[in-house]
Amino acid sequence: MVLELPTDIPPHIPAGAKIYKDDCMYTFDTAENNELGLDIDLKTYCAYSRNKDYNYTAQNYEATGDYLYLNINKTLKPKEEIDKLLYDDEGEKNPKIRKLEIKNISEDDYYNTEVSLYNVKEDKFYPRFELSSAFNNLFDEILNANSSNDDEEIKQWEQEIVPCPHSINVEQFGIEESPDLTKCSQCDLKENLWICLHCGALGCGRQQYGSTMKGNSHALAHYELSQHPVALKLGSLSGDSESYDAYCYQCNDEVKVPNLAAILKKYGIDLDKTKKTEKSLVELNIDQNLNWDFKLDGADGDKLPPVYGKGLTGLKNLGNSCYMNSVLQSLFDLDSYQEFFKQLKAKSGVNPAEDLSNQLLKIYDGLYSGRYSIPSPLKGEDYQLGIKPFVFKNLIGQNHSEFKTQRQQDAFEFLLYLLDNLDNEFGLKLNEDLKFVYTEKVICDNCKHGSLKKELLDNISVPLEETLLKSEGDQKIYKEVDLIDSFKKVAGPESILEYSCDKCHFTPGVALKTSGFTSFPKYLVVSVQRIKLENWTPVKTDVPVKVPYELDLSQFGAPSFKDGEVEELTSSSVDDTNLFTPNAESLNTLLGMGFPEPRSIKALYKTGNNNAEDAMNWLFEHMEDADIDEPLDLKKGAASNQNEPSEDSINNLAAMGFSYQLSKKALYLNGNDPNAAVEWLFANPDDNGVIEAIDQSPVDVKKEKQELFEKLQNKGSDSKGRYKLKSVICHKGTSSHTGHYVAFVRKLVDGEWKWVLFNDEKVVLCQEDNLKDVEKNAYIYIFEQI
Repeated sequence: MVLELPTDIPPHIPAGAKIYKDDCMYTFDTAENNELGLDIDLKTYCAYSRNKDYNYTAQNYEATGDYLYLNINKTLKPKEEIDKLLYDDEGEKNPKIRKLEIKNISEDDYYNTEVSLYNVKEDKFYPRFELSSAFNNLFDEILNANSSNDDEEIKQWEQEIVPCPHSINVEQFGIEESPDLTKCSQCDLKENLWICLHCGALGCGRQQYGSTMKGNSHALAHYELSQHPVALKLGSLSGDSESYDAYCYQCNDEVKVPNLAAILKKYGIDLDKTKKTEKSLVELNIDQNLNWDFKLDGADGDKLPPVYGKGLTGLKNLGNSCYMNSVLQSLFDLDSYQEFFKQLKAKSGVNPAEDLSNQLLKIYDGLYSGRYSIPSPLKGEDYQLGIKPFVFKNLIGQNHSEFKTQRQQDAFEFLLYLLDNLDNEFGLKLNEDLKFVYTEKVICDNCKHGSLKKELLDNISVPLEETLLKSEGDQKIYKEVDLIDSFKKVAGPESILEYSCDKCHFTPGVALKTSGFTSFPKYLVVSVQRIKLENWTPVKTDVPVKVPYELDLSQFGAPSFKDGEVEELTSSSVDDTNLFTPNAESLNTLLGMGFPEPRSIKALYKTGNNNAEDAMNWLFEHMEDADIDEPLDLKKGAASNQNEPSEDSINNLAAMGFSYQLSKKALYLNGNDPNAAVEWLFANPDDNGVIEAIDQSPVDVKKEKQELFEKLQNKGSDSKGRYKLKSVICHKGTSSHTGHYVAFVRKLVDGEWKWVLFNDEKVVLCQEDNLKDVEKNAYIYIFEQI
């Protein structure tokens, strides 16, 4: 007897519905790594998992009454079948001998997939042949549809590359015969070949940083001679794909080329018959991040051993997400984070994929359950199975112009952005151990009148003194510095020239600035200023810093007024948007250089309001930001469920057949996002629509900051300025927006404190001898109070 599709289950996926089929809503269980597979709710298309320790499918049934699920279970194919995928058609088993064509093999190709209906009420499976055609058609729709992760990833990549004025209408001339497409016209290279779309000249590309692909820049030399701007990488072409590498040298960016097939035809190239033979620039960049070695060898040349267990779980690189992975590993290593999320319960009545609290709880479970800290079945023991926090990445970055893209980002900027969002989500309960009061004293050298400025902070940025010892080609060798010397530079004393005193009005005046800690935090976040300008271009300096295993900051207590000095005004700030006051001298310097005021204020805020040079460096790095000219608004992007839904939005949902009250609640719960509201409505059709105490009293972060500020200020500086190094985020590359990030974390492994290197899903033990990379590449330190 054939089982029919119940009438309360839609036979087709509604337009705009999101399909969550990559992993469980509450864990990182997938159809591949969970023995019982993944269960997809046929009404909401949300995924749940179950095993001997928990049953989220049953939990969802109890909450919603939904009892029918599409079960997807994937098991690894036998080695013989996988070999056929990896090696050439002649059966050659040497992985280095492949066909020229690059084959697109997805992870699904490595698995056998079984699909069935699971009835949680009966705890029974039904194979597809026992199901009606309506059931099977719905299954096929779900299986063939892009997952919500796929849709977001496609959206992010598509917004990255667009046509430019020079590629929209490529002028072709001087074409007499088809060019030789086998090698560079200026050297013997037969790979990394770029064809000028204007005249057909063939030249090799540039050597890609971090890649073994060779290049002598002859395509670039052709542009400099001819001024033909648009070139295309031949090896990236594939007739069955719209993905390819095209570059505009004049715009200095990757571009799309309309009418590409017609343009290539003039050079004897049939786009439909082309086969991809080389990795694209995007793939090379991703490979660089995924496979960066970061010296995974010990001091004696032995391979550093992989390590597994709770708290030793790797985070998969999502392309360019190593900046996020390193920050998450360092924060979740803190005892306060572990205790907080250990006690936290999952929110009910919300979509877990759109709730920051649930996503962070999911990451905590992923990192500390130990379930995913096992060797990868596809990559071997050097790589962990790990977890893939794509939903979190999309959620935390959805309202940020940079973090919502697939580009590499600055780990320190992400850390600050994340801490702000966590404060808005949880109040100060989570990050209180990172907060401290810092005091700055400025006193007129003429009349000895001055003021104190006190701020509530959660990080401190320090400079690095550059003493060039010698140059070896393009490499500069700097003198090693001690981090304590960087703190001395921050604390002062520092002379402020051209100072205008409000008391004595002596001009040109001089003031003396000193600063220090009014209170010391349990965990101190320190960033070192490695980015500077060279020839008006931001570059990263490799000044070596002696690894600060211990740091004594007791000498840097808050300054006070001495005999003969007069305090005129004490100002304080709890780092709130409305209370931020840019340094007047630095602001005037930036304005005098021609930077608009909104940009200047934003740059000073982002760089700690220290000086014009740091702000200027930040501005040069962020010139292309979409929101660069928007006024500073730290609250932008924070959850805003307290906003009342508009009548038009409510009526639009009500027109779909939902009640007015239920439509209002759906919008209220989902931040007035109509798409998210529709999804919530389909997931909660029987909800009564009553808006009760659902976060109607949002966390008053400003009030909490003021209370903590007063508490720490009254507590005063004590002798607890001694710290030990807990973790360090390192960056390797020429700029904070390129290259690769890893985290070195001090962990308790087998009863001993050892250093562990988290290189995405590669997690290895290392000794202090292996921390040589930390000296030149340390970017963010996290210290724990002794």
